Amino acid sequence: MKPFFISLFLFIINSNCYGQLEQNTWLVGGSGSYYKYTEDFSSRPASYIVKARNIDISASIGYFVLNRMALGMRPYFNGFKSEVSGEKGQNYYRVSVGPFARYYFLEGERRTNLLLDIGYQLGLNRDFPTDITFKGKNNIFSAMGGMEFFFNTAAGMDILFGYVNKMLSIDNAPVQVNQLSNKKGFQLSIGFQFHLEKK
Repeated sequence: MKPFFISLFLFIINSNCYGQLEQNTWLVGGSGSYYKYTEDFSSRPASYIVKARNIDISASIGYFVLNRMALGMRPYFNGFKSEVSGEKGQNYYRVSVGPFARYYFLEGERRTNLLLDIGYQLGLNRDFPTDITFKGKNNIFSAMGGMEFFFNTAAGMDILFGYVNKMLSIDNAPVQVNQLSNKKGFQLSIGFQFHLEKK
């Protein structure tokens, strides 16, 4: 991994690449992650092994309404599947979509650019335990800042850091189950963007 970042840094320093940030340019990009893990849990008197898989996919489709400012929509998908000691565990998926705004602070024709990205997605939450299907809502707010490194005039990689708040609700949960989950904190993300000039 270290050689990759060193090569990327040297490429950025020695290249004359810049992204298209002009009005009437399309912005298309996204990021994804896959996480598979095994958890050995033991607590008297219980002991079990959890095997889980988690996938996150987020995309951005935007349009530069002004120079350096893009507005658009951002769909999001999250899927989770698990087994507990060989038995079926919790499975769920979450889908959401909502607007985002992205602003680049520096003028075009640069190898790197500072940016601010704010988004809000509203969606559905579906959980599938073994005995009941939970249904609810999924809300995600994010305010991220960072840099985009351009490979050429049409493609770049961004590294963002900022605040994310994820609120999940379960509308048909029994009384003994928590019906609201509010996760908030800081997040680091890496994504790829394509700047496509309108013909």
